[in-house]
Amino acid sequence: MKIEKPISIAELISTLIIPHTAYANTVNGCNTIIDMGLRTRRPNNGMIIMGHGGTGKSTVISHIQKYIVNKYSGKFSTPVLIIKISSDTTIKSFYINILTELNHPILIENKDKNITADKLQRLVITALKKQVCTLFIDEVSDVFSNRLKKSFPSDFLVMIKHLASDTSINIILAGTLALKSLLAIADHQFLTRFPTVFELPIFINDAEWVRLLNAYEIQARPIFDLSILAPLHNELHWWTGGNLRDLSSLLITAIDIAEQEKVTRLTVEHLNQAQQCIFPNFKAA
Repeated sequence: MKIEKPISIAELISTLIIPHTAYANTVNGCNTIIDMGLRTRRPNNGMIIMGHGGTGKSTVISHIQKYIVNKYSGKFSTPVLIIKISSDTTIKSFYINILTELNHPILIENKDKNITADKLQRLVITALKKQVCTLFIDEVSDVFSNRLKKSFPSDFLVMIKHLASDTSINIILAGTLALKSLLAIADHQFLTRFPTVFELPIFINDAEWVRLLNAYEIQARPIFDLSILAPLHNELHWWTGGNLRDLSSLLITAIDIAEQEKVTRLTVEHLNQAQQCIFPNFKAA
């Protein structure tokens, strides 16, 4: 008989989503646009999600993905498709990645290794229209680091514009704030196809930051006592710079330390110890 390993408190806390207004607006906004497009049969309304690393883009994508899968899995064989851009991406490799994820027979059979990008584009358009509700393209800001072609950002914009027009599926682009530079070189037709932009913030040390810590404490209350967080909002912001990924790393480390001591309440000392592990260049509170 298989014996399952008990889930630690730190693991349970790590599954919590740190709530804030911009996060909710992004998730709810994308879901509303997707629902409205499918109801009216006009889903060609692209969305863009941007923010510094650690602001929650991946968590937002996961949240939206679960929503789409739960609601539309009966209508699409692949409700959500996620493709990532890298410094090695080409137009052809982008199309091949999509067809690979969709298990397209032309790649499984491997009949034509010299297939052109134009033919791949036609295959991708047909495959997306039949199978996919929403296409996420993640790490789009890496178009600027393309090592193979300096004009790749412009080529990428043209490619995505045609995909949006020819498939009429939901396309969501995600990346860092470098996406602002991409939009700056986009033509009017592209911008009309991607009119909705959501930006996830790095938090300043203000009332919103304190509300975020309080909301996190309330979520965790049934699992662990984090009532120390709001009173230490200055220190927590100093250590993390208002970055949610850094905040999460700090708190999970501190909770793990507390859990090893078999206590049920987080203290300043636990946070100080975690801070020395995660951010050793800062002084303890």
